[in-house]
Amino acid sequence: MLAITKRKDGAMEEKITRIGFIGVGTMGEPMAANLLKAGFEVTVMAHRNRAPVERLVGQGAREAQTAAEIAGAVQAIVTCVSDDAAVEEVLTGPDGIAEGASEGLIVIDTSTISPLTSQRLAAEVSARGITLLDAPISGGQNGAIAGTLAIMVGGPREAFDAVLPALEAMGKSITYVGENGSALAVKLANNLIVAATQVAISEALTMVAQAGVEPGLAHSILVNATAGSRQLDGAKTSLLAGDLRPGFKLSLMRKDMGLALDYGKALGVPMFSTALSHQLYTLAMGMGKGDLTAIGVAEVYTDATGAKLTAE
Repeated sequence: MLAITKRKDGAMEEKITRIGFIGVGTMGEPMAANLLKAGFEVTVMAHRNRAPVERLVGQGAREAQTAAEIAGAVQAIVTCVSDDAAVEEVLTGPDGIAEGASEGLIVIDTSTISPLTSQRLAAEVSARGITLLDAPISGGQNGAIAGTLAIMVGGPREAFDAVLPALEAMGKSITYVGENGSALAVKLANNLIVAATQVAISEALTMVAQAGVEPGLAHSILVNATAGSRQLDGAKTSLLAGDLRPGFKLSLMRKDMGLALDYGKALGVPMFSTALSHQLYTLAMGMGKGDLTAIGVAEVYTDATGAKLTAE
């Protein structure tokens, strides 16, 4: 049964209640769970890792076998996948969303991909009656679990308004940015700042450790000085705790720095700091650290110096 609401102008419109979710991994699983908690009917896709799908089905989600099958059963789909190629495959590949979608379907892509790719795909699926929103997310796994993600959105305003209740079920700070690709530009800006900050933290704490200062003490001073930042706060429970399990993988940060470099090049913007960060994350990848959390880039410095950054 479709839910119908009346607009301010008196016209009737369909309320979005049926949502598909593709990509129920570290971020996607808790996001889909929050949609279920908010009362949405959620359909998820079978995945090679069965555990998240089975947990969500246990919470009331339905399971489909393909993206096309999901597209034929819902009014909107959230995608949360790894890169440009994955988004394109899910949208327009064999058994993809475009094969099963009815006209009017809205796709909310929360993946971090190139703004140029997103703009191209938005134009392609628009010709098939599908609206694509780029809706990258920030806040990490903890934010996904708590439903406090920051979500920035680019694309047609009327589509944003239609899916706003779903976005509010997954995030706390929801911002409409502008046309397709604009939200991804902001997300890449966020991540290049984060990456450069993590590199600076790695260098700074290695330097003080080599100077004989206990890293935990140095950190307690720095967080209350002008260097204080959310990234420095976070280092206490990751780097200083010796816990580099991935929340956001180092390999994904490297990918995002590459996207930012390419986009900056297309816009004619010098990207000196981002280029350096990208090279350091590439070095860390080559050292076998891609599956660490992003601030695992610090091991480039500790491996070179023998410094220990765990707090006493």
